[in-house]
Amino acid sequence: TILIFALFMAVYKQSGLVTRITASLHPHLRRVGLTGRDLVRVVMGFGCNVPAVTSTRGCSDCTRRTTVSAIGFGSACSYQFPATLAVFAAVEMPWLVLPYIGVLTTTTLIYARLIAPERARTTSLASENRAFVQWPTWRSVWREIKTVVRSFFVKALPVFAGIVLVASLLDYLGVLDVLGELLSPAMATFNLPGEMALVVVLGSIRKDGLLLLRSDGLSATLSAMTPVQVLTAVYLAGVLLPCLVTAITIAKELSPRYAGKMMLRQAGAAAGFSLLIGWGGALLL
Repeated sequence: TILIFALFMAVYKQSGLVTRITASLHPHLRRVGLTGRDLVRVVMGFGCNVPAVTSTRGCSDCTRRTTVSAIGFGSACSYQFPATLAVFAAVEMPWLVLPYIGVLTTTTLIYARLIAPERARTTSLASENRAFVQWPTWRSVWREIKTVVRSFFVKALPVFAGIVLVASLLDYLGVLDVLGELLSPAMATFNLPGEMALVVVLGSIRKDGLLLLRSDGLSATLSAMTPVQVLTAVYLAGVLLPCLVTAITIAKELSPRYAGKMMLRQAGAAAGFSLLIGWGGALLL
């Protein structure tokens, strides 16, 4: 998935489409504290959050932290998005993907608007009027692809392996089950069954933790859930916290203090949005 996504992004960049999209959307995105170029980095996060976060080094000083926060919140990476699609397919509700993308996009923009500094909403693009389009060369496309793939294997994959080892140890010791039981009563706050607690815990560690919803132990619970509940569960598990790999990368790029502050702020925003989705959707439907 990362390879395919890197291919598309490389073609967009080398053809000049990114520049055109950047210049076209900038006047609208500036209202929420992002530039058109920042949007490209958020979209990059749908392949892998790690190279997307490191690419924010090229952001302006007033928008970098907003961009990083938007990536951690709303960029459904190649682990999270396929897992989400698999859950929707398991309950025979593939049509939920459109409301999911709509909700994820809308809440990410609102979140960015709430946390963006005032001066970010007045920033301008250095290449605002340059929007040339050309045919990309395979050499330039391959160079872009290698950069993304190398970043994934060198920076993200080793941390993923470490997470698997730690998660396996926690599971063996029964820590994950205890966390699930402790958080189980809180799920009623979001109009969700208590069994969703463990899914939220695993989804906060690794984004493909959502696949736990397809396990034999939760299949009956999942089948009994309404479309609004399925959407709420997937959304909450996906955005409550950035995955550990992303959090570690943000701590390295900015600071551990900022990473911790961002995670607390994101958890609060995700909980608030999930309450609106869970109860608002239930009232409407």
